Amino acid sequence: MVSIIAINKNPAVYTPLMRMEDIVAQNPWWKNTGWGKEDKHLKQLEKYAYVYERAGYVPERKGAIVVYGPRQVGKTTWLKQGIRKLLENGKPESVFYLNAEMIKDRFELYETIKLINGLYNPAHIFMDEISAVADWERAIKALSDEGVFDGRYTVLTGSSSINIMKKAERLPGRMAEGQYKFRYYPLSFGEVAGLYGIKAKNPRDAVANLDKLNPLLHRYFLHGGFVRAMNTLHSKGALGEELFSVYSAWIDGELAKEKRSPETATLVMDGVADALTNEVSWSSLAKGVNHVTVSEYVELLRNMFVLDYLEKHKRAGAGAPRNKKIYFTDPFIYWLALFKSRKINSIGLADLDSTTMGKLAEMSAYAAIAHHMDRKTQENDFDIRRYAHFEKTRSGEIDFIVNYGKKAIKLESKFGNIKKEEGGIVYLTKDELGENKLPLSVFLMFPEESLRLVR
Repeated sequence: MVSIIAINKNPAVYTPLMRMEDIVAQNPWWKNTGWGKEDKHLKQLEKYAYVYERAGYVPERKGAIVVYGPRQVGKTTWLKQGIRKLLENGKPESVFYLNAEMIKDRFELYETIKLINGLYNPAHIFMDEISAVADWERAIKALSDEGVFDGRYTVLTGSSSINIMKKAERLPGRMAEGQYKFRYYPLSFGEVAGLYGIKAKNPRDAVANLDKLNPLLHRYFLHGGFVRAMNTLHSKGALGEELFSVYSAWIDGELAKEKRSPETATLVMDGVADALTNEVSWSSLAKGVNHVTVSEYVELLRNMFVLDYLEKHKRAGAGAPRNKKIYFTDPFIYWLALFKSRKINSIGLADLDSTTMGKLAEMSAYAAIAHHMDRKTQENDFDIRRYAHFEKTRSGEIDFIVNYGKKAIKLESKFGNIKKEEGGIVYLTKDELGENKLPLSVFLMFPEESLRLVR
């Protein structure tokens, strides 16, 4: 057994580092060209009917970047797929992977990266779940100041947006130039449709495939953009306790780290599910929980990529004490909320009713807008409330007013019948296409370009 010892400034104190055996075990390609057949994340894909590879999701650039998103959404698998691609034409030692959840503290993180840099000089460094290391940014700062990341593609992943955002702010000038913080969302409807074999290069292609897209939309309303849920629905015909328990543990585990109550979070999520698509106040969201606590839990769940919300007016300040419209970030999380509140044990296509589909349609439109605007604006600290809000008018509510850049577009989700039409609004319908109507599935695939099909 080989151990590596680092000496602190105090010569009487020694810091043991990761064993070299453990480092090599995390980088099996250094010794084994067939490592991919034994990697647990890549082996899992062999069991799936639907496998997605997000090549190019994050641009490769010199310096350090952070990629963060919810747990169980496929970040580690995405890294392993990227590593496998890099090794097709690169030397094994040019790629280094580290599961930061195996790191004791920032000192061990610093010394391990320094050691590997000296031994192998890798061109690509991947540090997975970096937010698991307390004060990780201090180690990254020191390594950056020493030039360790110069000329290298370095990716740090995390599951807590508040951890990543706040700590990355302490690294001014030490990350990659331009955008260096990227959100890793569940698959979009367009990506899901591609997995089901429907390719559309533009909105007109999507319209031509509308008869195929709408049945898939019903499936998307269940599994959302979570590949594991998609494959479970395919293999078992329903989403059940075994699947929901995995994602429920993710939420409860993150709450435990913040010393927050899973029961209170479940009450808040249940309130969001009940009020979905309706304007709500903090005080009305969860019975028996004061509005201050509700506000804190909403923000915590927002940082965990469970939910998000829009303000009533574009000039409303973030967190202002006015009503909100709160959405889950993915359809699958809606069903997870019902599971956690013991309202369902499983869910299948036959359980979808028109009222629920109407709510999920609006929620899916919100997610598509948010993810599209994030990718378009390329901001480090993206907030959808800079670009979208909802409004109440004398004749009713406008679900989304979205500033795409040149002008604001009014969008109304109408998955059922449209009782009364108003000028200046684009209606997102189930299957109607007209001068002011656009099929939802087409919009979800092309959240901005598809608007050219209507006036």
